[in-house]
Amino acid sequence: LNCIGALDTPTSGHILVDGQDLFSMKEEQRTIFRRRNIGFIFQSFQLVSELNVEQNIIFPLLLDYRKPDPAEVEEILDLLGLTERRHHLPNQLSGGQQQRVAIGRALITKPKLILADEPTGNLDSKNSQDVMALLTQASRRYQQTILMITHNKNLTASVDRVFRVSDGVLTDLGGKKNEALS
Repeated sequence: LNCIGALDTPTSGHILVDGQDLFSMKEEQRTIFRRRNIGFIFQSFQLVSELNVEQNIIFPLLLDYRKPDPAEVEEILDLLGLTERRHHLPNQLSGGQQQRVAIGRALITKPKLILADEPTGNLDSKNSQDVMALLTQASRRYQQTILMITHNKNLTASVDRVFRVSDGVLTDLGGKKNEALS
């Protein structure tokens, strides 16, 4: 995921996102492209502890010198079910709520691609189901592709395709979910 997200440089090959070869770009171009086209959801949330829910969500826009649209911020907060917690700091939230903030941060820039690294890894089964439902809803609503890494086969029930990697080797090329899991 770090290579696809242009955080790490691959040792060989090319990585194309929306037809753009990420590593033929200069570093500054790649950073701008990443900010505008790729959202990240990390297993460990990666929230800024001094910022409240709303500030954490709009942070990627501010990094890109973009003014947040209040209506879009409200829409994201509503989608996440965090409207009433918008002024809470991360340490005042449950793990599931913190993960929803991380999802909101990934959604707010309206990227074409969201990379999710074990987005339910630190959550109980109820919060895991809620996060998966939220990701599915957001993907359809905002026309986004979500590339998710998970070790939990139960979470693949709502996805379109499953790719299987074993010991660093792609062993299943992503047939329909039922074919890949059988």
